[in-house]
Amino acid sequence: MKRTVTSVGATLGLLCALLTTSRAHAQQQHEFGQRGQFIISADRLVPFLAFSDESETLQAGPGQTKVVTTQSQSSLSLLYSFTADANDLFYTVPRVGFDYVVVPNLTLGGDLVVFFTLGGSTGRETDFTNGTNTTTSVTAPKNTLFGIAPRVGYIFALNNTFSFWLRGGLSFYTLSQKTTENANGNGNVDVTTTNSVHQFSFDLDPQFVITPIPHLGFTAGITADLPFAGGHSSETDTGSTSTTFSASSSILYLGVTLGMIGYF
Repeated sequence: MKRTVTSVGATLGLLCALLTTSRAHAQQQHEFGQRGQFIISADRLVPFLAFSDESETLQAGPGQTKVVTTQSQSSLSLLYSFTADANDLFYTVPRVGFDYVVVPNLTLGGDLVVFFTLGGSTGRETDFTNGTNTTTSVTAPKNTLFGIAPRVGYIFALNNTFSFWLRGGLSFYTLSQKTTENANGNGNVDVTTTNSVHQFSFDLDPQFVITPIPHLGFTAGITADLPFAGGHSSETDTGSTSTTFSASSSILYLGVTLGMIGYF
């Protein structure tokens, strides 16, 4: 009888140990930052707080040594809001990220940005007392944006739910904007303006990660894009006449953003 009780007890103990080990292993597999995980992220979904500073160094004219123009702006938003400014497009437009955990907690990957607008137009008609009239229509800027931001990261797990994901790397963005003003009457001609901007930056992107359920999480953190090279060029075509403009430029961005991740 004692042998039977002892055998049953040993069997139950072994089953409990196996179940506990299996459960612990399953939980470990779900922990964010395990080796071999593939992480897909939707970054900068909400640019909650943003500050940008843009400067351009123009070509000096006669009697000038240097001409520098600057522009800064800050914003607070609960949802994404679009503007046509290059600095807003570069750094606040949502992007998708792909990262891989090469060894426990160490990630390699980056963000990819593809953004474009289809455009639109506004029109105006002016009638004169002599019976003539003019009509004009201006197209909304057609924007084409491409960006890539390779990065390296390290995940500090606080527990199964909260982690710090330190990320940093480089980024390259290029933006093209095109507008056309169509004019008819009194000898007016069409005017087409094309602006192109490119920017290289160092990116610092530490994120606080919350994973309430396995394979799904939310991110919140500070983003800093520090420019080190860039340029701005513009071409205006008026009938058969074309004028060009170029300048070196730098766009600094600081912000607090929110996003989402999935890991497998």
